[in-house]
Amino acid sequence: MHEILFNSQVIAVREIYWNLPHAVEYVLYLFAIASIGTMFYKMYQDILLWRRGHATVRSTNFASRLWLTTTEVFGQKRVLRDRTPGIMHTFIFYGFLALFIGTDIIAAEADFTIPIAGEEQGKILTGGFYQYYELILDVMGMVFLAGLLWALWRRYKTKPTRLDNRRTDAWVLWSMIFIVVGGYFIEILRLANQTMTVGEGADAVTAIVYEQGWAKWAIFGYPGASVARAIGLGVERATDGTIVHSQVALWIHRVLWLSHMAVVFAFVGSIPFTKFRHIFYTPLNTLFRDRDPKGALDRIPNMEEELEKDEPKLGITTLSDFSWKRRMDFDACMRCGRCQDNCPAFASGSELSPKWLITKMSDLMHGGPVMKRDGTVVMVQPAGATATAPTTSNGVKIELLEGTPETLPLYEHGIVTENELWACTTCRACMTECPATIEHVDDIIDFRRNLTMVMGEIPSGVKTVLQGIERNGNPWKLPQRQRTAWADGLEVPTLAEKEEAEVLYWVGCAPSYDDRSKKTARAMVQLMQKAGVDFAILGDEETCTGDPARRMGEELLYEQQANTNIETMGQYKFKKIVTTCAHCYNTVKNEYPQFGGKAGVDYEVVHHTEFLNDLVEAGKLNPTVPVNEKVVYHDPCYIGRYNDIYEEPRNVLNSIPGLELVEAGPRNREKAMCCGGGGGNAWLEGFGDKHVNVIRLEQLQTEKPDTVAMGCPFCMVMFEDAAKNTNQSETLGRKDVAEILLQSVGEQPPAA
Repeated sequence: MHEILFNSQVIAVREIYWNLPHAVEYVLYLFAIASIGTMFYKMYQDILLWRRGHATVRSTNFASRLWLTTTEVFGQKRVLRDRTPGIMHTFIFYGFLALFIGTDIIAAEADFTIPIAGEEQGKILTGGFYQYYELILDVMGMVFLAGLLWALWRRYKTKPTRLDNRRTDAWVLWSMIFIVVGGYFIEILRLANQTMTVGEGADAVTAIVYEQGWAKWAIFGYPGASVARAIGLGVERATDGTIVHSQVALWIHRVLWLSHMAVVFAFVGSIPFTKFRHIFYTPLNTLFRDRDPKGALDRIPNMEEELEKDEPKLGITTLSDFSWKRRMDFDACMRCGRCQDNCPAFASGSELSPKWLITKMSDLMHGGPVMKRDGTVVMVQPAGATATAPTTSNGVKIELLEGTPETLPLYEHGIVTENELWACTTCRACMTECPATIEHVDDIIDFRRNLTMVMGEIPSGVKTVLQGIERNGNPWKLPQRQRTAWADGLEVPTLAEKEEAEVLYWVGCAPSYDDRSKKTARAMVQLMQKAGVDFAILGDEETCTGDPARRMGEELLYEQQANTNIETMGQYKFKKIVTTCAHCYNTVKNEYPQFGGKAGVDYEVVHHTEFLNDLVEAGKLNPTVPVNEKVVYHDPCYIGRYNDIYEEPRNVLNSIPGLELVEAGPRNREKAMCCGGGGGNAWLEGFGDKHVNVIRLEQLQTEKPDTVAMGCPFCMVMFEDAAKNTNQSETLGRKDVAEILLQSVGEQPPAA
């Protein structure tokens, strides 16, 4: 009867400062002010560092930006793209968030509702709400702990190569583990020892919290309290009904509570000094992400005026040349290495790691030391300063550089290298996988702009391409009069002859000049003729879109090409541009509007795989001849990751009878590796130990296909080369989607 009385009289309630002296509240406030003040002061210093960068506008459509950021952060969308570590991070994120909210509720009760409404009316943690509060926090605390232990094991035991460890990483993990484990022990000792007085005067009785039914809602704390009581660390009821406290347990509880508080506030104060700062900076970076089309690089403002100066500032030479947003990128980076894991240049063995590129800039922005990928540490000292560091320390090579972090020439002093900058294929895999929305490719292009247009320090292959575009209108340096030779015998009309057509077929340089890619152009023409499409080409009026020049950093030449093509197209009437080149497609659709192009206004720009899919769905092309082959489709970067065209090519292939479409394991769609030809690399010799095109061709053969299908002539060039170098020219087919479709609609692709 006595126990039932207690259960009916004692309402579930949380006594916040149980077993603690009153002075603890003041100590807590002092710790809170010091730690939060330290955190915000360091964040303020970081913001000042960002503001040293030049201006860029990233505030358009703010409501849309805010909504996107909210869904990205709380949905963990980008984090979960890499499933296993993504789940680990999600455990930590939601566990931390739940405990943070739980702590805020306690603070709100102690510092606001009770002082304002009084002890009785101001209670938040009471009744049913408190029971659910205990249940949720007990569960989420264990989720948090599981994520932390998983992270600890992964970082220090399995050690994926993409991770590098710094001393602050250990502090972040161990401090959070101490906080959550300490929190459970504090809860256990509180449940095992807390008593409450019920009633007043002569009717007052002492209730033991452990004996209350609602105490069991702490599903991990309550069993722990049972163990504590069993070993003598809990309050007991003597045979005469008196309450006997365990002084040892009360002392341990106080020590744990005070140490818990100290570590919590030390952790809070340290956040901006560690990678954990990403909890603030990554959402902020996401909020100010680039909302322009993914395939559009930024223009260089006042470029021609700048080129006339004695010392023009184009692209990136020093840290001071980065915009404020790019500098924010450096602090948003959490060094997770996902960009590195998905980088084809890194996979090839080149010096490029997108992660290390960003972390080097971050180290330099904060004054160093700068950690390099090979373990070298770079120390930047003022000019004329006496050397204070040895050339080696504990086996670590140390480089001493004179200058200031903001004005140190990065390329000249080896902070970034030629191999590192030119190995990039601009495939965007790094940016697609990055949870912090860092803009690695844009940084690399800006470095190239300075090397190309100011310093003139570029690989010989780059010079050849740029000369070819400037003098001949194509990267192969072949005569303009040969541009339409691929169409011999097909009776292809030009817009100069027709002046108006439904479709302008933009052929591109590769299908015009590369012998293998010519077959794609011929197949495309035959398909359009068979479907009754009203189309024409520009013929000799067509010239390179300038994409290779822009990706190689020669912005002036690119703008000249863009303006020429825009002017030419403006002379004619058409409703749609269809192109077989993924790079031409991206440039005309996403970048020409920066210079007055009318894509999306006067005409629509369509990739040929989209166009063919529409023709098949409309019944204008009917694949009836079986193509009995196992086919794997390679996703070109510039229509895939850049423009989200994934299903249309597959739909075309799936419409062909007899064809079995397979995927390249996990490396398809957004996770497909580049062919190695982007960013001008189709004309360069390669900067790694193994060519990217060979690596990608190996990935495409996981399901042992008969044929590799693709939708980009640059991919065709790269895979032709890879097949030849691996002795597979005769055993593995390489065909464009258009060629395979032409086989099925009744005609074999004719020889060029």
